[in-house]
Amino acid sequence: MPSQDIRLIDTAHNSNNEEILGQAVAKLDGASHHGTRRSIDSPPPLHVVTKVWYTYLGYERTKIAVAESLSKLAAANTRQVYVHMLLHWPRCNDDIEWMNCEQEENNLPQYVKDAGAPPHLDKDNAWKDSWRALEDIYTEHSTERQRTDGAIGKPIIASIGVSNFELDDMKALIELSNVRPQMYQGNSWAIFHDPFLMNLLRDHNIFFQSYGVMFGIIQRRQSSPSAYHILSSLSHELTETIHSASNSENGTNQPVITEATVLLAYLVHSNVGIIPRAAATAHQQENSPSSIKAVVEYLTPNHIEKLERAIPALMKGEQLHSSVSFMNTLESAILIHWLNPNTNEEVPVSNLIHPGKVEVQQTHPGHRFVAYDAEKKIRKEFLVEAGYGEEQFFQVEL
Repeated sequence: MPSQDIRLIDTAHNSNNEEILGQAVAKLDGASHHGTRRSIDSPPPLHVVTKVWYTYLGYERTKIAVAESLSKLAAANTRQVYVHMLLHWPRCNDDIEWMNCEQEENNLPQYVKDAGAPPHLDKDNAWKDSWRALEDIYTEHSTERQRTDGAIGKPIIASIGVSNFELDDMKALIELSNVRPQMYQGNSWAIFHDPFLMNLLRDHNIFFQSYGVMFGIIQRRQSSPSAYHILSSLSHELTETIHSASNSENGTNQPVITEATVLLAYLVHSNVGIIPRAAATAHQQENSPSSIKAVVEYLTPNHIEKLERAIPALMKGEQLHSSVSFMNTLESAILIHWLNPNTNEEVPVSNLIHPGKVEVQQTHPGHRFVAYDAEKKIRKEFLVEAGYGEEQFFQVEL
């Protein structure tokens, strides 16, 4: 953790790992107090996003879940912990395969059952009572949030929000809330494919934090290799640029830049929060704040344009092509052939294109085409320079 300067961790009450997390942070900080800078300076604050599970919806049940989370996270007693508390889901939904409302209710400890009615029996209102509980707890922590003495205290509720709420529930929440949600945690899919939700969040200054980034985008590279090729090309280009610049400045500590780093940098550049999973050390390096920051500083409008073509295609598993248009400006019909790069065979790919008409072909960067008139007296060759997802226009003329 210290080597990658990780200061934000995402978890949940239902993950049953909050105490383990707190103990691990304390152990790590203790191990760092031996001849390092941290032996002089206090460890930086740790921000933890955790969430109230849907079986704990309802005012009193939610207060129990929050109290348990704060108690467990208090094990990280070597640094100040700021907690961002979310409602994990607005309700249990038996239509979702892995949710089993009745069974999960039956498995709860008795003290939780005694605290309030089963939330799955009041799916429209239980989350509203939970939000009221979060508002009250957030208000109770207002004095602690304003403390400036630098002393390490108990975990502090820094913000409240929700996760996995649909548009109608978000509208209802904004309407009834006294304390507006400050964070929305949702699937990366929403960034490009749920404009109504994203616009609502922007209009009300609710910060969007994305999960499912790697699984929903990077791990779909087999379904859209051309879109992934854009990420790969950009990672190579940015690696050369950044390493060259850093060599001239200090010559050490080169950031690790991969396709994942470029993707995360784009999201940060777009003011989207990110919480990528990373168990392996190599992934922690490519996801580290220092690597992402290095890429953000060198992103250009051209890079952004390419990424905004590639990322939605990866999400949907769609293949990208270079789109080329051939306009016949001759007085006679023409025929378009594709030039096979391996055999140089000229393969017809169009019907006759009459004067003034346009033929569109989907192809790949670097491919070549040949246009002939009907009698093959005129021959014109064209090189595709458009990248994946780009367009190129050719005029067939004398």
